[in-house]
Amino acid sequence: MRCDAILARGARAEPDTALVFSITGLALALPAALLPFVSAGKLGAERISLLFTGVRSLWDGGMRLLAVLVLLCGALLPIALLVTLAVLHAPSRLGRQKADCRLVHQVGQLIDHWAIPEVQVLAVLVAMMKLGSIVDVTIGPGFWCYCAMALSLLIAQHSSRFDSTAPPHGAGGSDAGAPS
Repeated sequence: MRCDAILARGARAEPDTALVFSITGLALALPAALLPFVSAGKLGAERISLLFTGVRSLWDGGMRLLAVLVLLCGALLPIALLVTLAVLHAPSRLGRQKADCRLVHQVGQLIDHWAIPEVQVLAVLVAMMKLGSIVDVTIGPGFWCYCAMALSLLIAQHSSRFDSTAPPHGAGGSDAGAPS
């Protein structure tokens, strides 16, 4: 049933939201890569995996194209997008005049749909559910850092949309009424 009532109006996020969450995501990327991601063990033998262990296993198993895609979409492009968002939003917060960021904005538009760490989070959760009946699986702190990094990226992406043709201008919410 429709009542034609307006439930929300204007920007849902503050102008600095994209900057704050992109910096947060970048800060979480390093521990996500260096701390244990998951560990699996049975009968006293335990294997600890890091973020890039799966990429290495895919590469060594002959699935090189898949390894490259997982590396790009799950790690490198999310970090590149976080850097892009920080570069686009930092000058206005630091009180500096914005430089011509068209190239940076175009790079952000290009990688926006390919940076998908949330898919990797879901893939790891599905794998842990499947392996949980065979071996003892433990989630490591690297996985939680990666989840927080993925969430930070999603919030930063939502706060700074790349669907317009011009770079964002300070206030960020100029597309609040536009359909998505």
